[in-house]
Amino acid sequence: MSVERDVIHMSKQPWTKEKMNKWIRERGQGTGKDYVPWTKIIDFPSMGRATRIFGVKIPRIYHLQSDGQLRCFLIFEWCDAVVDIRESFPMLNILETIDDKDDLRLDKFRDKETGVPLVLTTSFLLTVRDDSGKERLLARSVKNASELKRSTTIENLEIQRRYWRAKGVEWKLITDKQIPKQFAKNIAWVRETLLDDGMDANQKAEQARLLHDDLIRHSDLKLNDVLNAFDHREGVSQGTALYLFRYLIAKKLIRIDMNQSVQVARKVKDILQ
Repeated sequence: MSVERDVIHMSKQPWTKEKMNKWIRERGQGTGKDYVPWTKIIDFPSMGRATRIFGVKIPRIYHLQSDGQLRCFLIFEWCDAVVDIRESFPMLNILETIDDKDDLRLDKFRDKETGVPLVLTTSFLLTVRDDSGKERLLARSVKNASELKRSTTIENLEIQRRYWRAKGVEWKLITDKQIPKQFAKNIAWVRETLLDDGMDANQKAEQARLLHDDLIRHSDLKLNDVLNAFDHREGVSQGTALYLFRYLIAKKLIRIDMNQSVQVARKVKDILQ
């Protein structure tokens, strides 16, 4: 991935001061559903692993630039303490913000054709709320470990570290080796049930309640047997109970070990926590 793609939009049009100022007015602004990320998937026409995903906690489309970012997004969204997620957050006014910048190679981060400074971004700016209701910001940069071999990436990360330190915001680097992949996979598996599926919300909640009762009542049975019996008894299509089981997990009405794949051949009591 080139420096430009790492920090800024890559289109065929040149990066000019006019375009930068236009983006500053239009992007990286707002919070919640009104936030507009600095970089969007449309800005990366040839980027193979970019993903757009609709948020469950905040109802808007998120633009994620790698598998690592997608997995981190899923985990952040799952966390009850996280109340807002702003991806591709621009670090504006770097020169004015960072005092100790004499040893930084900011000259590396300019458009090769126009010489206009590139706008660096942090993968995620999170708003977290503690038990007392107090909110604070956390900045997280997500990189593949292989990217850390590049001097430009290291320079980029050091700029981020100093920028957020000057802002009084905790910043950390997350590599793909640190991300619990099965945890993220399980979240993706269950969160689909929280999106609009055409099913009546009240009916879904009521059927899920019935299944919950079955799981508690028949905890000595295999999960697959409980699910199949539910489908047969309720006269619903095969797989409905499994869908509702995923829904119960997504709503956190039942808990499982999210770091392990669900084995339906196991007994219910060995799956539920």
